[in-house]
Amino acid sequence: MAGRAAAGELTGDRDPRAEGVTPFAPEDDAALRALLRGSVVPGAVRVAFTREPRYAAGEGLAGGHDHTVVARRDGALVGVGRCSILPLHRNGQVQRIGYLGELRVVPGTSRAVRLLRAGYTALAHAVASEKVEAFFTSITSDNDRARRVLEHGGRMGLPAYRPMASLVTLVAPLRRAARTTTSEAGNACTPGEQEELLAFLDRQAQGVHLALSWRAARLQALAAHGVGLEDFVLIRRGGDIVGCGAIWDQRPFRQVVIDGYDRALQLARPLANVAMQLSARAPLPPPGSVLAQGALLGAVVVQPSDWAVLWPALQRQGVRRGLDWLSVARDARAPDLPTLRELLHAREYHTTLYDVALGTPARHATWDARLVRPEVGLL
Repeated sequence: MAGRAAAGELTGDRDPRAEGVTPFAPEDDAALRALLRGSVVPGAVRVAFTREPRYAAGEGLAGGHDHTVVARRDGALVGVGRCSILPLHRNGQVQRIGYLGELRVVPGTSRAVRLLRAGYTALAHAVASEKVEAFFTSITSDNDRARRVLEHGGRMGLPAYRPMASLVTLVAPLRRAARTTTSEAGNACTPGEQEELLAFLDRQAQGVHLALSWRAARLQALAAHGVGLEDFVLIRRGGDIVGCGAIWDQRPFRQVVIDGYDRALQLARPLANVAMQLSARAPLPPPGSVLAQGALLGAVVVQPSDWAVLWPALQRQGVRRGLDWLSVARDARAPDLPTLRELLHAREYHTTLYDVALGTPARHATWDARLVRPEVGLL
């Protein structure tokens, strides 16, 4: 997601190296990780998205191809941008789609607009041979600074950003004692069910934008970052799969760090934590700690009511993993969002997805009226 600074996209021909923009190299690792730790997303709960212990440990998620560029001023690393290319569904077809993420510029950096132009020129050059069909990014809806820059970037020589959809990310606290009420409350996927699982996931993905293309190779790629076939929970009705999902604990390579709370929440936190502990939920962690949060992966149901069976099974799995919170993202128009809100009792974070006209010639992609369903663990 776009951070405190702006995300942008360029089509200029000026050599980006003249502005201090170069591809990420191993010697940039410590400085880049420090920049990410210092890029705090404002809000009632202030968070930073970090990449410890090595930036490169979080590359290639789900088999994606990453291009990362960094920017310097007077020898100091002051900016970063990344484009992750994955086979995703768009308009009912699987296409190579680029996600612009971790877009940061240190506030107060001199000649920031020139730096943005150079940064996105570098990314455009890096992906020129990748045959990418569309690019998109996400910006938190209350990040007014980034939205102003990007939505009117054409005035400064930056490419146009066109809103695609509103995304709601639910971060739900886990109950420490989840009950199993029926024998159909979810079972781990077995090797004999792999083909059926992949067919179900891909069939569901065809009806939305930005869902992963599910193949055996996708599972193999995910295994490199801690997700195996056995991590998928299946629920059935009449013998058929009607819902599934896995939990992706990304803490070994990507973390959500609690930077702090606004004044009202900080004052209320001790009392809120007592109430959460009494209801068997995890308390709000202290500032400076890594949030014990996992992301739902491939979480989909045939009918919204099927969440009533799938969610408890996923919750139990999360508790066994030592997690306190689970996150899932849905289009604000999604038919299962009201059900999720009722079941999860989650904190909500709102972002806007933008189609970005990256490249030369710059062009916007066309998107039909389908809903979006990106994987929150890939944003």
